[in-house]
Amino acid sequence: KLKKENGLDYTVAQILCSNGAKQSVCNVLMALVGTGDEVIIPAPYWVSYPEMVKLVNGTNVFISAGIEQNFKITPAQLEAAITPRTKAFILCSPSNPTGSVYSKDELAGLAAVLAKHSQIISIADEIYEHINYVGKHESITQFPEIYDRVVVVNGVSKAYAMTGWRIGFIAGAQWIVSACNKL
Repeated sequence: KLKKENGLDYTVAQILCSNGAKQSVCNVLMALVGTGDEVIIPAPYWVSYPEMVKLVNGTNVFISAGIEQNFKITPAQLEAAITPRTKAFILCSPSNPTGSVYSKDELAGLAAVLAKHSQIISIADEIYEHINYVGKHESITQFPEIYDRVVVVNGVSKAYAMTGWRIGFIAGAQWIVSACNKL
């Protein structure tokens, strides 16, 4: 799926299945975030993100993006939110709850900012990639300068109407996947 649909290359050791995308996001946060570490979340956001960050004793940092921005943050907003304590950035595109979809150019701008901050791991929640009515799905993972610092979260529930099956997965750097596998 990752290779065929998204053009992404991962080894088996870089992929981990879970009991749904929600567990996958939580596992990544548990593996990466410690007390006082900051996690940047664009707002509006899925209701569970901040609670998962609290669960791991992290600090939520919200970036507000209103309707005038089509509910999408800008590179300048992302840069302004980053501190030395920033550990992770969660990006959901297509977005839950707004449905907004980042274009390749918009993602390139965010990737350029993230490339300057090697301490930040991006969590690309792409569970809604097939519920996209504006064109081809674009992933922030496509940018080589941050590829090794992006964890893709996905699953089968939304794309294949299998919500009760609770099948999710992550793909990313082997050290992150290995840490998640120990949970």
